[in-house]
Amino acid sequence: MIKKILKKLLRMLLWTLGILVGLVLLVLLYTQIDPVFGANPDRSLMAKLAVEAQYNGKKFLNKEATQVMTSTEDSLAWPDTQTSMLGSLAPPKGKNPQQPLPSLQFDKTQFTPGSFAWFGHSTILMNVDDTHIIIDPVFYRASPVFFAGKPFLLGERPTIAELPEIDVVLISHDHYDHLDMKAIKEMDPMVKQYLVPLGIKAHLLKWGVAAEKVQEFDWYQEQLFKGIKFTFTPSRHFSGRGIFNRAATLWGSWIVKGSSQNIYLTGDSGYTEDFAKIGAKYGPFDIAFVENGAYNSGWAEIHMFPEQSVQAGIDLQAKMLFPIHWGKFDLSLHNWKEPIERFKTSAEKREQFVVTAKIGSIFNTENPPQDIWWQ
Repeated sequence: MIKKILKKLLRMLLWTLGILVGLVLLVLLYTQIDPVFGANPDRSLMAKLAVEAQYNGKKFLNKEATQVMTSTEDSLAWPDTQTSMLGSLAPPKGKNPQQPLPSLQFDKTQFTPGSFAWFGHSTILMNVDDTHIIIDPVFYRASPVFFAGKPFLLGERPTIAELPEIDVVLISHDHYDHLDMKAIKEMDPMVKQYLVPLGIKAHLLKWGVAAEKVQEFDWYQEQLFKGIKFTFTPSRHFSGRGIFNRAATLWGSWIVKGSSQNIYLTGDSGYTEDFAKIGAKYGPFDIAFVENGAYNSGWAEIHMFPEQSVQAGIDLQAKMLFPIHWGKFDLSLHNWKEPIERFKTSAEKREQFVVTAKIGSIFNTENPPQDIWWQ
């Protein structure tokens, strides 16, 4: 009797193990087949191209020693309720917006030189010297799968059809909330040039972008386009779209310098001494778009807390700070409004000018908005 039970249990165990192995193999196959995961760059080419960036033959490294996961103490709990991360299936009240966020329909006829528009999270459209530049254009999900990464509801949802012709697309790194395959494929016919970190060209080629439209950048590499200087600078982060390709492509920040505007965009970054170096060499900046959101103590070296984001703006010698990387996706454990409220409180204490605008609205640095729209 006992032998029969043990045999039955062993059979069940083997079946369960077989199912699990099958699921793992299916997931691995899916990541190899679905183009959303992109393509791995040529390692030998990356080794030749990486001069300023550190590349060990397999992956890129940060300039400072950096851990992607720094702690587990509260990485699995809401900071305010200490509820398990499983509570994301039914998040606490206030964790996400309870109604569509106030936003405006973008009007490209009003998008004159010197103008900016924020489309939520880290997507910024700029008109610099009558040249249209967009960074990290994400218009759909911040995820490779249909059941995750859904954006918050907006009163007016920005669309690619509303955009003007795009002269330059800038990419900071290849994470899903910064590099959106669906958006790239949809907007490619209206794009003249892509400026991307080392390795990301492989993703774009897999998605059908012409090779001659893509230029890859190492840290501190510069390029003139229509009289505007684009400089790719370091950040403290990581990259990767699949299971086994973490840090296979480079990440960083961008400087856009036109005839009358000097603009900085952090991309994603933990706090780093490079901000002060960049400010000293390339600043002061008329406006800095600074990462501020999706932080957690478990990711303390790859994302900044709001108070650190304000300090980054000071280090960069920025005249105005525009907090980004919030207001569109639920990517961490904090309340959706917490990043902007903490940022403004810290900035006011340190006498820093903060620009805030509704998603989709057009603004400039001559008359910068300070809309408290999230309240």
